[in-house]
Amino acid sequence: MKVRVELAKVLQPEPDASHSRPLRARRLRAPDLKLALRAQATHGALGSFEALVEDLSSHGLAMVVRGQADSQPLVLWGDRLEGLVLSQDGEPFHHGGALVRRVERRGADLLLGIELDPEPLDLGRVYRLASRANARERWQGALRESAHDETSPAFKGWLFDLRLHLETAKQFLDLEEKAVATADLYTKQRARQDLLEALAPDVIARMDRAGQELHGLVNGLDPAAHEAHRRLLKQRLVPLLEESPFLRRAFEKPLGYAGDFEMMNMLYRDHAEGETLFGQALNLWATQAPVARANINRLAFISARIREAIAGTKGRLKVTSIGCGPAQELQNLLESAPELGPRLEVALIDQGEEAITHCERTLGPLAARTGAKVKFHRESIRRFLTVRHAERTFGHRHLIYSGGLFDYLGERAYKVLLQVLYDALLPGGLLLLGNVGAHNPSRWAMEYFVDWVVIHRTPGELKALAASLRPAPSEIRIEAEPSGVNLFLHVVK
Repeated sequence: MKVRVELAKVLQPEPDASHSRPLRARRLRAPDLKLALRAQATHGALGSFEALVEDLSSHGLAMVVRGQADSQPLVLWGDRLEGLVLSQDGEPFHHGGALVRRVERRGADLLLGIELDPEPLDLGRVYRLASRANARERWQGALRESAHDETSPAFKGWLFDLRLHLETAKQFLDLEEKAVATADLYTKQRARQDLLEALAPDVIARMDRAGQELHGLVNGLDPAAHEAHRRLLKQRLVPLLEESPFLRRAFEKPLGYAGDFEMMNMLYRDHAEGETLFGQALNLWATQAPVARANINRLAFISARIREAIAGTKGRLKVTSIGCGPAQELQNLLESAPELGPRLEVALIDQGEEAITHCERTLGPLAARTGAKVKFHRESIRRFLTVRHAERTFGHRHLIYSGGLFDYLGERAYKVLLQVLYDALLPGGLLLLGNVGAHNPSRWAMEYFVDWVVIHRTPGELKALAASLRPAPSEIRIEAEPSGVNLFLHVVK
């Protein structure tokens, strides 16, 4: 019953039906269709004229006659327009006549509303015109984008040659792989290994040479030019580069940034990863580039500093790793020297849930076996930028280190977090912060091939960042892992 009452209210006529308006046909706005529709017609007073169509329906349209506002008194309701022709880009699509049903001034222009007579407008054809016009517009946009006028001819030539070489390598390896696909498992594995050992060095050498040539092509470009050149490279090479799992993860950034804990894991395990031989060859190159080797080297570098700190400390060494990632250096240390477990109290801090979960799964059992005391903390790095009492947050520590977090921090955030961590050190404690050096030979390969952008710094810049620490440190110096690519700010309180 209630539904019937409500429906009756809806269907009840308005109290003053005399003011209700008749239904109007839906009007299509020409700009919304992305059409520049034009009209030509003849009027007794205006003569032959042209107008721009603003909107239209099956039986009428509104059009603007430029500069004819003074002619308004000469055009009357009911006047007839003869020889009406509507066109789009010079292509006529309607012929007929019309009657004037509306006349208005619009600034210097004259607005005419007309009723088509006798032929109605074919709206289906209008929609087809719009579809074709939009397709042409998209095509022209694609041509403009593909022209890449902002990139240098030398870069385009370099990119073409590199793509051709990689496509040739992929085609060859795919065919070779297909040829042994039906062999027994042993034969197939041996054949794949032989092919990889034979061809991968050539792919690696070609990519190394491309990286060196890239340096000469883009070094010194401004940020806008770098973006334009990177955009072209991505369009042309990413489908090939993504066959490498390492490069694919760098481009996809599932955790929001390149260099996440799983990319670090990829550096620390077998590098011949990939579903295809071509992908494996590319992965070998990507995970053995100078900056990749530097990241691998820092495992032993940090482990050595932990050993030195243990040797100089009584009882447990209190350590914090901030932005810990997979904490592979601790896993390597405890596996190679389990006797050091009872001497270690470690806090692992990372903002990524996945990274902390990984550490819990890998280091949790190892800590239990060796007697190491390891705590896992998922915390946003942003929180530490507002810490007032570092010792309450971190506890007093003998050693605080970070492998790669500071590569992503601008100068202001770097200084704030540096002071916070320094405040948490015990007297004589060590702060060890990694940063990729400005001399990194893989810089442009990182940014272009791997889509991995970090803040590079010189030894002088790192020292300057630590100069404002209070109280003044007893020692500030710069160290580096064996390759010299990864620098470490070494600060003793």
